[in-house]
Amino acid sequence: MRIITVLLFLGISFNAGAQSLDDQFRELRDGSETFKVYKVIKQTELNAFWSVVTDSVKEVRSELAEAYLTIEKQRVDMSERDKTITGKDEEISELEYSASHISVLGIGMFKEAYLAISFTLVALLIAALVFLYGRSKTSIATARKKVQEYAKLNADYEEYKKDSLEKQMKLRRELQTQINKLEEIRSS
Repeated sequence: MRIITVLLFLGISFNAGAQSLDDQFRELRDGSETFKVYKVIKQTELNAFWSVVTDSVKEVRSELAEAYLTIEKQRVDMSERDKTITGKDEEISELEYSASHISVLGIGMFKEAYLAISFTLVALLIAALVFLYGRSKTSIATARKKVQEYAKLNADYEEYKKDSLEKQMKLRRELQTQINKLEEIRSS
């Protein structure tokens, strides 16, 4: 019923020759004879009008079918464009992600965070190297001082040994001299 109403509405706007269907219907009605409350319409005129109506309906139906095809093509095109737009949006998202992130050991992180962590680690390593260098320098200085003290102590010990040996030899000689004197005294 709805299609017929639409077709009739559209049919009114179509021209059959110089007249619309509405004009032709009025002319058919007004040009027919009246018998009591009934209108007597010539069958040839009614057939001609019906032929025009049928042609108009066919034309409207073909235009409607073309419109449906056009709508369906546009729907398919829109669907394809939506898919393309979605794909492009995903590509843009991936590009934005890859532009702002970096993967380190399989972990995705912001490039700024990576730079901050890297510079912090480098700064900590440099601080550790400076600390270790200072400690090693201190340790080397302490070791040199201990080596010098050991060398001095060793030299003092060697000198003490030498002095002790000389004293001991001197004492032995004196003892031997005393023993010799004692033996001379005894032997005499």
